[in-house]
Order: sequence, then structure tokens, then C-alpha cells
Amino acid sequence: MHDAAKPLASIPPLVLDIALAAAVTWLAVAASVRPHALHGSRHIDGIAITLVIAMGAALILRRRFPLAVLGVCAALVAGYEAHGYRMGLAQIGLLLAMFTVGALRARPWAALAAGITYAELLYDHSHTWSGSHVWFYLGTALWVAAVAIIADGARRLTESRELLAAYKEQVQRKHRDREQRAVLLERIRIARELHDVTAHHLSVIAVQAGVARFVIDKEPETADQALRAISEVGSEGLAELRRLISLLRPEDDEGARAHTSDPPAPGVAQLPVLIERVGLSGTPSRYTVAGHKRTLPAGIELCVYRVVQESLTNVLKHAPGSSVEVRLEYEPETIRVTITDTGTHPVPPRKSGIPAAAITQATRHSGSGVGLTGMRERAALYGGELSAGRTTNGGFEVALALPVVAEPAEAEEAETESEGGDGKIAAPAEAAKVGVGA
Repeated sequence: MHDAAKPLASIPPLVLDIALAAAVTWLAVAASVRPHALHGSRHIDGIAITLVIAMGAALILRRRFPLAVLGVCAALVAGYEAHGYRMGLAQIGLLLAMFTVGALRARPWAALAAGITYAELLYDHSHTWSGSHVWFYLGTALWVAAVAIIADGARRLTESRELLAAYKEQVQRKHRDREQRAVLLERIRIARELHDVTAHHLSVIAVQAGVARFVIDKEPETADQALRAISEVGSEGLAELRRLISLLRPEDDEGARAHTSDPPAPGVAQLPVLIERVGLSGTPSRYTVAGHKRTLPAGIELCVYRVVQESLTNVLKHAPGSSVEVRLEYEPETIRVTITDTGTHPVPPRKSGIPAAAITQATRHSGSGVGLTGMRERAALYGGELSAGRTTNGGFEVALALPVVAEPAEAEEAETESEGGDGKIAAPAEAAKVGVGA
């Protein structure tokens, strides 16, 4: 049925109205050419045909001006009857105009149209009716009521279709909005990952390159160490970029992706290496672990790693010559990590072994605040909180707290701290060698 209605629905409404008006006009004229001598009606002539054709022409505009067309048809029918013609099938035009008003306008207008049609049909039927007066009024009323009920049903059907179309449009719009939001959130996530990966590795490479440039003639061993660090950091950065890009590959590439050897996402276990790298860049560091160490969800571990990574990157960029402390605390329902630096200070050559000018020049650029925004977004994804601000001694502190489900401890409660033998902040290489020991 729906397939059969498609060709009809493709026809413009004006073409259908012209065809319908022509059909009504032809039927009215064809039925009026025979005289109605028995009823004393006037024989059809040019005036009658003109009135019928005028009514048919008015019906062409019935969709656009339903009330006006009804008025015109009612006036033409009144003139038609005033000249002594009987309506016959010409009443179809009046009923069609009444139907259009009922289908396209509110019920008060439909009731008015039904009243006008009923009055004119009564006048016409009064000349031809020969039965009971009760059925004269009742039959005409039933005829008009039937057309009015059909018109009201058509109006409600049209309203239902419009509501359904509006609902579908609203659903599609919400679906598009959800898709756009999903794309936006994915772009934000990718941008955050790219920023965290590239900013850290490039910052370390910049610092190490500056170190190598300043000491290549006087301290070849230090320059060689810096160049090796550049190579390691570059390789690690490329591996993380490959891992990130692999997530954007189509589903068809899952088989090929399975055969790649890209490392998994970093976590808490990689923090000692990360801190060691910062130490080798001339920033004395200390790493402390406290509480019941246990396995964390992969997302939580990645969030902790990225926050520490970005915080250490900010230390390299904005606080050259400072020292930094990273403290990881396992609580029953929370994992906390705090990264605190001492602020920008001249680097004592005896402790760092790296010229202060090299560090300062290699990190001489300002940030855009994207890193802190990304860290807060990461914390919010896991229902955590992140605070960042200046300390009383002029340094800067980033504190992250993430809720985690309590699990049985995998190691005894202890506090492990990596520091130098003199009890102060350890030198870079020494701080990272101890790692996260139990």
C-alpha cells in the first residue's frame, strides 16, 4: 500500500487540485445538461455552466485559501439556485470546499463551514424532496455530518503526521548532537593525549639537547649521556604516538594491530623511569610511596602517570633549577599523588653537574595553560579532584586524588622513599635508581 502511494505523493499538490477541480466541474456539467422538468428546474444554459466552471476554478486554490474558497463556492451555489437551477452533482464542489475547511482549519471554522453547507443543501433539497420532513432534515444533516467527520479525521491525521515528523526531526537532531558531542569529546581526548605525550618528550629532548650543546667540548661523557637520553626519549615518544594512532585505525586494522609490538599504556610502574629522566635533565628529584601498594585499574594508573608526567614537564619548562618531590599514597578508598617543586632557583653545579645556563636556555618558553586543563579533565573522568597552586616557599604543587575500589593489599604497608645518603633531595640518577621499592 505504501509503495502504491509513493507515485501519488510525488505529484505536486497543485497538479492534484487542478485535476480534482476539473473532474468536479465535468461531473457537475455532465449531470446538469438534462432538464429537470419534473421538479420545475431551469434548463442548463450558459449562465449555469459559467457558474459551475467558476466554482471549479475556485477549488484550485482550496488548500491555500480554504475559507475564501468556501465563501466563493457558497456564493456561486446561492446564485446558481437563485436562477432556478438545481444543484445535482454541483453540490460536490460545495462539499469539497467544506471538507477542505474541516481538514485544514480548527473545529470552530469547520462547524461554520458545515452550517453554511447544511443551509444551502436544505434549500436545494426542499425543491426535490418528496418524503418525510423528518428524514428531509435528518438525511441532509447526516450527509453533512459524514463529510465533517471525514474532514476532522483527515485534520487529525495531518496533525499526527506533523507531530511524528517533528518528533523524528527532534530525535535526529538529538542524535546529531550526540554524535557531534562524541566527536568533540574524542577530539579533546586525543588532543590531551597528544599534548601530554609530545610536550613531555619534546621538553626533555630540548633540555638534553641544550645540555649536550654546552658540555660537548668540556665533558664528553655528560654530552654522550644527554644524547643517549635523547635517543631513548625519542624512541619512547614514537612508541606512545604509535599506540595512540593505532586507536584511531578502522576496525579492519584490528588484525594488523594485533601483530604490532607497541607497548601498553604507561602506569604507576613506569613512574621511577619518568622521574629518573627528569633527574637526568638537571632537576633533582625524590619519589616516595606510602600505604598498601596494590593493583589499580588501567585507567587510574594512566591518569596518575599523565598527571605526574605533565607536572614534571611543567617543572622543566617553568622552574629550571628547582628540585621536585613526587609522593604517591595508597589509601583504602583513594589514591593520592602530590608533585611539589621548590620554584626557580640557580642550579648548584656541584649537585646537578649540568650548567645552569643550559637548563635555563633550553626551557625558555611560556605555557598556554592547556596542561593544567587536561589534568583537571583527566581527574574529572574518574571522579577525582585536582588542585594546583603556589606553595608558601615560592614553589608549585599539584595534588591529585582519585577514588578507587578497595582491594586486598598485595604488599605490606610501608613508606618507601628514594633519597640521597645525606638525607636531602637526591641527585637525579640516585633518586630514580631506588624506584618504588617495598
